[in-house]
Amino acid sequence: MAMKDYTFIRPGIAVTISAVTLALALVIGVWLIASLKDAADTVAHGANTVETLHRYNAGLEVWHQMATSTDAAYRRPEALAQRDSIGRELRVQLAGLAQSTKDERERNLVQNVLLGLTSSSTIGGREAQEAREAMIVLLARQDSAMFHAAQTSQQAVLLSAVLLALTIVAAGTMIVPMAWLYVRYKRGATIEVKV
Repeated sequence: MAMKDYTFIRPGIAVTISAVTLALALVIGVWLIASLKDAADTVAHGANTVETLHRYNAGLEVWHQMATSTDAAYRRPEALAQRDSIGRELRVQLAGLAQSTKDERERNLVQNVLLGLTSSSTIGGREAQEAREAMIVLLARQDSAMFHAAQTSQQAVLLSAVLLALTIVAAGTMIVPMAWLYVRYKRGATIEVKV
């Protein structure tokens, strides 16, 4: 049956367009939810890791300053004990980070930092410089992961716009015209039906 007062497009075509656009909206909605979940997980993990690495980097810089300074204040027994305490704490924390890191490249970078902290020739040596460089690379890798999550969020905004457009198309082709006919019918207008 085709309703004579429904002049937008044929009802069968309108139903088909609405069904296709709503099916696409459903698929894009699921995809959007999954991509936002991945982005949220990446941001949460990355923020935690970046915060941790900045704390370790600050500790490494303090330890390095205390170890390489020629200031007599850093040669006092309590300063040496504090330097050693910072070094021990960093080694324990970095060893835990190395154990929990799944990425082999990041694990190697953490091992380089640990090597710089444990080497007997570290003070002012090549290992200390390599440890500092490895820490900078670790931070850069985490920053890259955060930028990737931001890019995923931007794509999610685009997907949201497509989802909204598909929903508007579905509403415009079927739901709104049919609702208009229903309102007219309820107000007493006669809607002729062709058989």
